[in-house]
Amino acid sequence: MNIKAVTFDFWNTLAQDSRPVKAREVSAERMVQILKKEGHIVSSALMQDAFAKAREVCYRYQEDMGLDFTPEEQVEWIVGYLNLTVNPQTIPLLVEGYTTSLLDIPPQFYSGLKDILLELKARYKLAVICNTGRTPGWVLKELLAREGMEGLFDMMAFSNEVRIAKPNPEIFKMVAGKMAVRPENVLHVGDDPHTDIFGAMQAGFKTAWFNPKRMERQVVCDFELGSLEELLEFLC
Repeated sequence: MNIKAVTFDFWNTLAQDSRPVKAREVSAERMVQILKKEGHIVSSALMQDAFAKAREVCYRYQEDMGLDFTPEEQVEWIVGYLNLTVNPQTIPLLVEGYTTSLLDIPPQFYSGLKDILLELKARYKLAVICNTGRTPGWVLKELLAREGMEGLFDMMAFSNEVRIAKPNPEIFKMVAGKMAVRPENVLHVGDDPHTDIFGAMQAGFKTAWFNPKRMERQVVCDFELGSLEELLEFLC
């Protein structure tokens, strides 16, 4: 296949939320307390409802339009949804409260991931291509750095930073271009058949569908992986 680079989705490929409900609750409560200091009384339940509505808007931007709905835009949308008028100086505080709960409740990285990446890095360029939601790229970089893995990637493309999102083929093409590798020489690994596999194929990438639960589903791809270790069998 003449693979020269391997790109990875982040969520549900490299890592999984360890306690997603708790992380949302922490973010919601932080925002509730920030608003309370300004005299706005919002219940945690209402805030979490606003989170869910903003998440749906975010998904539609990403999956239907190939664009990103950034955390900053999500916070402003939530404030509008709650029909609040807040001081401009409060918005950055709300953004921080909204985006940083995973620094305290970190995700669980795939077992043995660092060793797998080290083995791949000896032969291939590596990158992350990630659609962000509530958690921006800088937080995910920090989480990777804590595990000693940030430096293993030649580049990282987070949708909130580049303002385009999978399955938009442009985010894949951008990564290939910056790594100076032709799209047909890149293998993308991801769990989502639409944003990862379809998007990467549209960009001319080779694809590996990460399917550890062995879901019975027809997905057009080059490989189907039950584990990331299987990637080493294909490539190393």
